[in-house]
Amino acid sequence: MSASLAYATQQINIYLRSIVFVCGVTSNIFNIIVFLSLATFRESSCAFYLTTMSFVNTLQMFFGLLPRTINVAFGIDWSITSLAYCKVRYYFFQSCSGLSYTCMTLATIDQYLATCSSPFWQRCSNIKLARCLFVLSMIFWMLLGIPVLYYYNLNTSTVTNQTICTITNPAFQRYFSYFNLLILLCLMPVGVTILFGILAYRNVQHLTYRAVPLVRRETDKQLTVMVLIEDVYNLFFILPYITVYALQLNLSVNTDPTYADRINLISAITSALYYVPFSSAFYIYVCASERFRRQFLYVLFKVHVNRCRKDLARNRILPD
Repeated sequence: MSASLAYATQQINIYLRSIVFVCGVTSNIFNIIVFLSLATFRESSCAFYLTTMSFVNTLQMFFGLLPRTINVAFGIDWSITSLAYCKVRYYFFQSCSGLSYTCMTLATIDQYLATCSSPFWQRCSNIKLARCLFVLSMIFWMLLGIPVLYYYNLNTSTVTNQTICTITNPAFQRYFSYFNLLILLCLMPVGVTILFGILAYRNVQHLTYRAVPLVRRETDKQLTVMVLIEDVYNLFFILPYITVYALQLNLSVNTDPTYADRINLISAITSALYYVPFSSAFYIYVCASERFRRQFLYVLFKVHVNRCRKDLARNRILPD
């Protein structure tokens, strides 16, 4: 039984994580292309947050998901052969996770402000403020991750007697597990996005009756729908991870081995699905917004494909 559960855990770690990684990199690249190609999005503060989030999510794929997949599939773990990589990988994992969730939270708050009836709050939704908040958020998460560079070290496991990259300070381990991961990276962003998502949804119901330019109104409605559906979607993938992670933190050393193997199997599934919010934004936007689908096709075929054809025709060498 234990051997079967261990094998199932390994296969899930390899194949599910690989699928999430490939889909995630593709999703974030497409988002970046669409958001940077259209002036409508380049001038929108909410779209700015979604664009920067796509950049950060791509880094998260390479620093968080890819190394784990390579380790399980090929037995290659650079974090146990290089102390610098051990520290840098977990530093970027925390920084990118926190910054990605912050961008999603700020995008939700921004859409609440953009759809408010008060002109004062509407003016708070602007690209200059968005850039400042993003820079401040990036500095915050970079500073918050400094202890990770200090406390993550190479150590010998008392269970497997093998070298692992882990936190060597018990007090920081408790802080990192309970406050940092559970509260800062999971519960807090989920709570804030759901709260402001509900408020933005209430505002957008009355948006049609306000004296707002048509293009701005349609863009606000589109972005609000995209952000709100992504908030709800992410909730279903983050909560299972929080639950299983909390169970593992309180798992006794003397727990029945079969029960522990089952928890590890469920953890492998929820840990892989934890990366889905970092990898699925584009697919959510395509399914949620008909306007985004048209914009994507326009950008892909009318803008970039036609540009490539013109460049090829311009650079083609005619025969004598």
